[in-house]
Amino acid sequence: MSTMSGSAVDAAIWSFVAMVPVLVSAWFGLYYEPTKKIIAFFLAFSSGMLIALLSYDLIEEAFRISGPYFALMGLFLGLIAYQFSNYMVAKWGVKRRQSVKCGGIGHLSLEQQQDRSTAIALLIGAALDGIPESMSIGITFLENPLVSSSVVLAVAVGNIPEGLASGAGLKRSGVSRKNILLLWSAVVIVCVISSVLAWLLMKDAPDALKGIIAAFAGGGVLGMTFQAIIPEAHEEIKEWIGLIAGVGFAIAFLVSHLAY
Repeated sequence: MSTMSGSAVDAAIWSFVAMVPVLVSAWFGLYYEPTKKIIAFFLAFSSGMLIALLSYDLIEEAFRISGPYFALMGLFLGLIAYQFSNYMVAKWGVKRRQSVKCGGIGHLSLEQQQDRSTAIALLIGAALDGIPESMSIGITFLENPLVSSSVVLAVAVGNIPEGLASGAGLKRSGVSRKNILLLWSAVVIVCVISSVLAWLLMKDAPDALKGIIAAFAGGGVLGMTFQAIIPEAHEEIKEWIGLIAGVGFAIAFLVSHLAY
């Protein structure tokens, strides 16, 4: 892959390319209902890729263009924003958005699972994961690109387990196929808009703001990886998680460096 640059339209197109796997995999999960171990494998693999993404693309580039203080400021702002938003979503009953057991609406009764407010909370939770990832794609497509096209690869792979889990689990919880696909379509749209906004904010921004926004996206991805992805993967594959995540990290690392 090569490093990419372009316009807001490019950012929108490639954000869609990266986010659409969540919709395709949700459709796949609807019809084939993959096992929890398969989903955990993808979760572990994507966790390694996402850690490489934020290490060698987002945080490193934020440090390069704005220095350590603004980079660390953005990182912790992203972590705090994710933590707070995740807490608010959890209060609405969506503590495990990727759980294959009930499509991310765990710890609720059957009646509660069917409640419309739960579906809204799931939408917010899924968008919460996707927004920082999409911001990182928007950052990729600056006239003077900050990160490589490995961002698109990492985000695309990272979306597969979430889609698989939602498709299989929400179907078992009684949500209709149409509503599941509409739900994830809305998430894709929100994330594409986030990518475009990130590009617009970064285009003519001073270096300090560029560094903060890039690191903010990295902080959101870091919080998501440690709080949502790794714990769920560990429940199913336990001692294998390190090896599988390491393979994902190595692939993203190579793509990131070969892109330049």
